[in-house]
Amino acid sequence: MRETSAAVIQRCLAILQRLQRGPASRAELIEAAGYEDAPAPLLAKRFEADKKRLSDFFNVKWRYSRATQTYELVDAWAGLFDVSDTAVNALAFLQTTFEPDAPMADAVQEFLGVLVSYLPPERRNALQRLRATLEVEWGQHDDDVIDADAEAKIRRAVVQRRLIAFDYYSPSQADGLPRRHTVEPWGLSFIAVWGHYYLRGYCRYTDNELHGREIQRQYVYYRLGRIRNVEVLPDKLPATPPTVFPQPLQYRLAASIARTGSVTRHPGITILRTERQDDGSVMVYAETDNVWWAVRALLHYGATCEVLGGPEALAEMRRTVAAMAAVYEGRERER
Repeated sequence: MRETSAAVIQRCLAILQRLQRGPASRAELIEAAGYEDAPAPLLAKRFEADKKRLSDFFNVKWRYSRATQTYELVDAWAGLFDVSDTAVNALAFLQTTFEPDAPMADAVQEFLGVLVSYLPPERRNALQRLRATLEVEWGQHDDDVIDADAEAKIRRAVVQRRLIAFDYYSPSQADGLPRRHTVEPWGLSFIAVWGHYYLRGYCRYTDNELHGREIQRQYVYYRLGRIRNVEVLPDKLPATPPTVFPQPLQYRLAASIARTGSVTRHPGITILRTERQDDGSVMVYAETDNVWWAVRALLHYGATCEVLGGPEALAEMRRTVAAMAAVYEGRERER
């Protein structure tokens, strides 16, 4: 019996809806589609055909995990979901203002991320621009001169999930020459503590005339004002951000800034748990994918934050504090 187009579309949408709820086994998708009673050869044929239709006609990207024997949704914009300009403004507002310490912050941000993933690419781009405007308006104003062409290409790469390469001018390079960074762009954010706009990217490698190619494989926060000559590459990003071996981080916040028990989340630092101490201070157990960045984030607390571990973070904090002390001791001797 020949199937109607409506029946095929309904099955495909049922499979998509089941995937939107989370990973699903083959049996669960078959049950959701409603053709589990079909003869085995016909069922298998229809299931494979519907999988192909989802990819070809609905732009659904999904993958199969042999480890869990489940299908998982990767990207599912099928042109079936959009919202008004007012709703886009509301999404930008919620993403920007819903702080990590708010109730159910992770769940809310996950929900907003799902909604954003269903938007057409041009609407996602508009949302990124709105977020940038809100973040810069509400934070300290950035005095960097951000190259307009570079920013536009970075935003496009984030939305399209494409690899990029760019020249990065870092003051830490004594030779003053830029390094060419090849990077997976995973997000843009305005960080008020530093007063600048940043790209969080996974740097695969850098190229330089003097040093050649150097493998990096680490997450870096790139200041947009120091990025030039951006090239959007044809390579697509992996389905999920690369996993790097996280470094443990333990620090204690003094009672003078931790009386409420609330602990501020910082970019690059994932808090695992906190413990209130008898003296009113709070012990924070965390991890980081960039020790250098994490130490700089904690330095703004001054003497009210003590880094106790892990080994890499403690060593970096000691080096930094010792270098600062040497500067002031030298100034004192000059007087």
